[in-house]
Amino acid sequence: MSLSGGLLWHGRAWLSRALWQQTCEQISDWLHQVQPHSKELLLIGASAGWMMPNGWLQGFEKVTTWDIDPMAARLFRWRHAAALQASGTQLRCQTGDALASLANLLPAHPKACILFDNVLGQYRFHCRDVAHAAEEIARIVATVRGREWGSLHDTFSGPAQSLLPSGVIPPMHSSIRGPQSDAAADQTQLARLGAKGKWLDHLTASVFDTGTRVHHIAWPYQTHYWHCLQAGWVKN
Repeated sequence: MSLSGGLLWHGRAWLSRALWQQTCEQISDWLHQVQPHSKELLLIGASAGWMMPNGWLQGFEKVTTWDIDPMAARLFRWRHAAALQASGTQLRCQTGDALASLANLLPAHPKACILFDNVLGQYRFHCRDVAHAAEEIARIVATVRGREWGSLHDTFSGPAQSLLPSGVIPPMHSSIRGPQSDAAADQTQLARLGAKGKWLDHLTASVFDTGTRVHHIAWPYQTHYWHCLQAGWVKN
């Protein structure tokens, strides 16, 4: 069992498909705006791909997934293998800590683009303290510098009103990363969600360099508990 994965996570994801549907659609919209140069994808933190659209994955010739969860590979294949087989996309699912061995892993995929799939924002749960987690996230980002890569990750999470009166979550919006724009985007998102109480900082404020276009997506993780997601893509 893990604080950010395992049986509890997969069970929640299965039961929350309707609640998460709009967030999944916004993630799909973002990914389809991304036009990677590479035809090979290294998907880190893939889990079962609960929020990952088949259509975007089918645009690659080869997809390699990595996750520390021993259940992830089988469930990812269950959810995505048939679609990828139909598009002729080669799929390989690996189990292990790709973040810890990233410097050795990347040379084995010299032409691949990398997507950190909702994993960097969970890193604080796998470290001995917050300071070490922040250092490790910075190390990971430095390791992929010079490659084509993207990340979808939590920025903040906490209690809020259940769902908006219309039943529709806030639309995805974008901004150019910078100290003032980041703060404004965060405040806008929290206000839209009716945030209340104490919110958790997931230590991802500096994942993308200043000037990077990032997208902000609301995720009703539970009925009264939301996550603010940030998504961005870097082409080098």
